[in-house]
Amino acid sequence: MQNVGCKLQAAASSGDIHQDCVDRINQFRTQCACLPPLTRSMDGEACADQMSEYDAGKNTAHAGYTDKICQPSGAQNECPGYSSNIQVISLCMQQMWDEGPPPMTPCDGDCFQQYGHFINMTSKTVTKVACGFYTTASGKVWAAQNFLR
Repeated sequence: MQNVGCKLQAAASSGDIHQDCVDRINQFRTQCACLPPLTRSMDGEACADQMSEYDAGKNTAHAGYTDKICQPSGAQNECPGYSSNIQVISLCMQQMWDEGPPPMTPCDGDCFQQYGHFINMTSKTVTKVACGFYTTASGKVWAAQNFLR
């Protein structure tokens, strides 16, 4: 049974932050939304890492996605300027999930601005996700998740 309002504790780290990111997204998809898990897109991780670094440099979420600095593209979520990789996995992804389902379909414009992270995490049209990370000199972590078909 779906429980889109669920709160989940992140699993212990595997030692691979990219895998931890995929595992966390799949935790929400499988345990809360009754959706199939996404496959890790390892070939998309270099682009997601590059986007995270670019966005940190611009201090603007989704700048690399908007500027199409690399491929693959698809839908994107981003955790900008968190204090650690662990906080990205445990806190940011829960915050995105907590946006909950949109009140209407289609949900675009202002609606998507408010619910887009949840929409991307629960999309039935994506099959893969590539996670990227970048830590600034001051220790802030930027993390992009590119959802792919």
